[in-house]
Amino acid sequence: MDGKTIGFGDISDGYLNMLYVDPNYQNKGVATIICNKLEGYINKDITVDASITAKDFFLKRGYEILNEQTVYRDGIGLNNYKMIKYI
Repeated sequence: MDGKTIGFGDISDGYLNMLYVDPNYQNKGVATIICNKLEGYINKDITVDASITAKDFFLKRGYEILNEQTVYRDGIGLNNYKMIKYI
C-alpha cells in the first residue's frame, strides 16, 4: 500500500508456511485477501501451525484443530496449533 509492504504469506505443497500482516493494518481484511490468494493455488488439504492469536482466524476460515503442540526456539516453549483445512 503506497509502496509499503503491509502483509505477505507463503504456501508450498499444502503447507501454509507463513502469513504476516503489519500490526497497523490488522483487522482490515488484509490477511483474508492474502489467505484467499494462497489457498487458491492449492487443490489439496492445507495444514498450518497457527499461533494462539491466529487460531480463531483460521477456525473462521474452516480450518480444524488437529492438536495443540509446543515448539521450542532457543529453549523457550511456544504453544501453537496444528490445523487443517480439508479441500
